[in-house]
Amino acid sequence: MTAPDSASSRPPRHLLEVRDLGVDFTGPDGSPLHAVRGLSFTLRRGETLAVVGESGSGKSTTALALTRMLPGTGRIATGSVLLDGQDLAAATDEELRAVRGARIGMIFQDPMTALNPVLSVGRHLDEVLRAHGGRQRGKGARAARRARAVDLLDRVGIPEPHRRIDDHPHQFSGGQRQRILIAMALAGEPDILLADEPTTALDATVQEQILSLLADLNRDTGTALVLITHNMGVVARSCARVLVMYGGTAVEDGPTAEVLARPRHPYTAGLLAAVPRLSSPSGTRLTGIPGTPPDLALLGDGCAFAERCTLVEDRCRTGTPPLVELPGGVRAACLPAAGRTDPLPAPAPPARIDRPAPGPVVLAADGLVKTYRRRGVRGRGFTALDGVSLTLAEGETLGIVGESGSGKSTLARVLAHAHPSDGGTLRLRGEDVTRPSRRELHTVRRQVQMVFQDPYASLNPRMTVGQIVAEPLIAFGLGDRDERAARVAELLTLAGLDPAVADRHPRSFSGGQRQRIGIARALAPDPSVLICDEPVSALDVSVQAQIVGLLTDLQRDLGLALVFIAHDLAVVRQVSHRIAVMHRGRIVETGSADEICEHPQDPYTRALLAAAPEPVPVQPAIGKTEVLA
Repeated sequence: MTAPDSASSRPPRHLLEVRDLGVDFTGPDGSPLHAVRGLSFTLRRGETLAVVGESGSGKSTTALALTRMLPGTGRIATGSVLLDGQDLAAATDEELRAVRGARIGMIFQDPMTALNPVLSVGRHLDEVLRAHGGRQRGKGARAARRARAVDLLDRVGIPEPHRRIDDHPHQFSGGQRQRILIAMALAGEPDILLADEPTTALDATVQEQILSLLADLNRDTGTALVLITHNMGVVARSCARVLVMYGGTAVEDGPTAEVLARPRHPYTAGLLAAVPRLSSPSGTRLTGIPGTPPDLALLGDGCAFAERCTLVEDRCRTGTPPLVELPGGVRAACLPAAGRTDPLPAPAPPARIDRPAPGPVVLAADGLVKTYRRRGVRGRGFTALDGVSLTLAEGETLGIVGESGSGKSTLARVLAHAHPSDGGTLRLRGEDVTRPSRRELHTVRRQVQMVFQDPYASLNPRMTVGQIVAEPLIAFGLGDRDERAARVAELLTLAGLDPAVADRHPRSFSGGQRQRIGIARALAPDPSVLICDEPVSALDVSVQAQIVGLLTDLQRDLGLALVFIAHDLAVVRQVSHRIAVMHRGRIVETGSADEICEHPQDPYTRALLAAAPEPVPVQPAIGKTEVLA
């Protein structure tokens, strides 16, 4: 790395230069948690950099540290963050206010929590514009800011922006809300955009639209992009350079094509092996990285990845490996890899899922209809389900795919009787349960359980894990106190958790562990059908492999019928026996998982498959052929 020359009038070579960054938090017992350790990287004008790694690796903490927006007890303990030579780590609050939004913009992961639900989109943008140079008062100034807000919405692809500007966040789709966040980040015309998982919860086609939008902005405005993600397909599609983080520090960085094609660090190789491939046939088991990320409070000397590494040597546990320059413009922090000239050993071929043939039909839907009324519009409504028919057999997994708004989650809620249908019939083991009585509904809900998308929002933070898992047992009147305690311990073991965690609260667990708790809760009443609504979309690839493997093992052992809703077509293909493709409330195509993915018949199915990113670099990546001086 090159430090800026204070004696020269030339601008620094790098727009952003991070040197030996260390970020600490204070734990509950007062001990320091080293969330980021000795991190160094650079960013040039117009460059695109991906930051990847498992949850807890320090990606989001690094992004927040760049503008000193660390939550709680977080603080920059060591190092510097140089923006055009100005050290933001030592900047005053007034200097930071001039940087945030104006020089460095931030796109947050969850637009529903990042946007204020009581403010219109126009108010959101007006606040940003007033904060960054538009403080003039009067009717003319307000009109100018409104015109600028309409222009920003149009720029990010919101249809009819002059009409939608007064709408509220809930009136937009997930992809449109993400576009609104991008418009807010662009309002200050920043030099750098920090995008923290901007496409995580989006389906393939909307994800492609957002990535194309970021590519256009990078090309047209020269804005540098730091993209934080766990999706290697997004990295291959979008970024010229990639930085891999583990245990709060960089373990590998270099050109995207080089790192993804020839990883030098065993952790990078493990992440790539865990990525589901759309080309992998149905029944292929996802491959995860054995073990779990390190406890940041217990990190000592040596490589943080040593306990999970297949190449580990004794010296790896005693000395911290430095980032070493390797051929191809790559740097890797691995002692065994530093002396290697041959590629890392190829991962073992993925195993097959051991699953018996499906049994008799357990759930059947015929012509389901669900309509939601629009407020203030008499006689008109929105049809979320329009004549949906499907069957689900015992021991079978039916994958449901489609864009946001296609009716997937509505179908899940109707199948689980969370919402009543407005038409059609629903049968459970041959019995008509379309409009059950109160007593029948109690029985139906015991047989059909759900695993929800967000493992953070779906668990009551005030309850212990034991209380959460026991709640369905109490609701359905199953067992006495001692029997319920024994059942909770059994369920936690089935979900891959230690029964001793029953007395802890959800905040003590990672996202993957929380999803295991949700699965244990869903299994409590011994259901026949498990409806999984985007159960792995918020999880990184290694944890995703663990959760999907858990679900398939439980299906084999318990004979469960699974409805698996997801936007990642590769995951859906590998886990499902059959796939149903939904579009505008209808199933437009259904068939075996392999047949749908290899020989799609409907144009909409072909469009979904074409939009699915693959973890193979494409040419050219954003900013790959040219970096602005």
